[in-house]
Amino acid sequence: MSTDTCVYCQLDDPTKELWVQCDLCPQWVHVICVPLECVHYDRSETPLPKVLEYPKTSKDIRRFQCGDHGTQGELFIKPVQAKRKRNDSVTQSTDPAKRRHGLRSKQQIDYIALNEGDNIRLKHKHLHTDAFLRSFEKCKNNSNVISSQDFYDNFQSLHKPLKVLDPSNSGMRIPSPEKGHVLTIDEITGIIGDDYPVDVMDIQTQQNERWTMSRWNQYISQTKPEDRDRVRNVISLEVSHVKGLKIERPVAVEENDLVNIIWESFGDGDDKPKVTRYVLMSAGNSYTDFHLDFAGTSVYYNLISGNKKFLLFPPTESNLKIYSDWCCDMEQNVVFLGDLLSDGVAMELEAGDLFMIPSGFIHAVYTPIDSLIIGGNFLTVRDIETQLQVVKLERMTKVPKRFTFPNFDLVMGKCCEWALSQKQPSAISSTAIEALIRYMEDPTTKYKPINYPSKRALIKQLKQLHLLTPNHTLSEATKLEYPKD
Repeated sequence: MSTDTCVYCQLDDPTKELWVQCDLCPQWVHVICVPLECVHYDRSETPLPKVLEYPKTSKDIRRFQCGDHGTQGELFIKPVQAKRKRNDSVTQSTDPAKRRHGLRSKQQIDYIALNEGDNIRLKHKHLHTDAFLRSFEKCKNNSNVISSQDFYDNFQSLHKPLKVLDPSNSGMRIPSPEKGHVLTIDEITGIIGDDYPVDVMDIQTQQNERWTMSRWNQYISQTKPEDRDRVRNVISLEVSHVKGLKIERPVAVEENDLVNIIWESFGDGDDKPKVTRYVLMSAGNSYTDFHLDFAGTSVYYNLISGNKKFLLFPPTESNLKIYSDWCCDMEQNVVFLGDLLSDGVAMELEAGDLFMIPSGFIHAVYTPIDSLIIGGNFLTVRDIETQLQVVKLERMTKVPKRFTFPNFDLVMGKCCEWALSQKQPSAISSTAIEALIRYMEDPTTKYKPINYPSKRALIKQLKQLHLLTPNHTLSEATKLEYPKD
């Protein structure tokens, strides 16, 4: 069942206006569907009067815990005699095992902003926008630029965010109805279809809601910014299968995409993961909080129209530890992570810009005006260690499977077989082989080899290959232990 469907009535009923989300997981329910005997006043002293009616507004709700966490489901509301306050702290479970962690999810939901939308500042400006803009000015960078040719020639040694000076020479191609015409969201809707489903994020809660392209197009293309109910963002619409949207990636991306490389010889009829071509559409004032792209993938990012501001931090040991702790913090949504990380780089994109984000960079994005982007993700041989480190972090922070790289075990298994097929041991670094060995040795990694009788036999051959590479002593730093899913 979808977490957007009430677990009590099993309906997504728009006539029941007041919803509440579980504090420990993404599940939503209608307030009126919670059994009245499970509704309690949030006070410690006893006895308390029995609750006789449901709360009328989200301002009266303190917290909710659904039935998946050891109880039949309990809703806690303000006592009738209590003085109302605009913002009430939400009591959370202190049991770490019951926390729900994730790269994108937040532990506390602003029920007032979500249900009433009665505060213009909350509806149209994210809590962290001002802090983001202050950090952006401190970290602003105009020197991280590169030509298409240099990006292609030096790809293996590039480890910082870069803006490509001459996108037209990169090989990047975007469909256009006619020469000189800029692609629009209305045209994309016509190509994809009005009824095509799309996940739309509310920038206040950083939670997704399922819309159709027609509804999204009406919101973004046909509604003035000042008339929109809330600020919304689309960041997960993958379109590589859409024939009418023929998108060509930069040549450097196409040739260094790990999936492309290994599928040539080890595809074995398996479908490639669909992560290569996304349409991203953002309303002005959108904000996407700090995150890592799944599996530490690198990103190409072509801004078709609008403006974007990026704040990025490198995947140093310190930054990744701080990020991991933040993901597990019950107060995550009120902490601006940019104040805690080091060595930030801030870059602004204008229409036509092509931007490259290397593996593992922790980043947040602010959108001053309505924007349209074509971009995509890709794994590389260059970044195997970082990518596997991010996967480890994803498992530690309990990232939902739908937000992880599709069939990652399959890709890594094929990568191992590809590495063993190379005539030159230098095709892949010693540290990358170490990281792959540790990943494949984990019992939760599932892979049936193509050219070897078992995963164990594959690992044995990887260890033999490791002996042929320079500096092959297994280091403690790369002995990664992967948490169980």
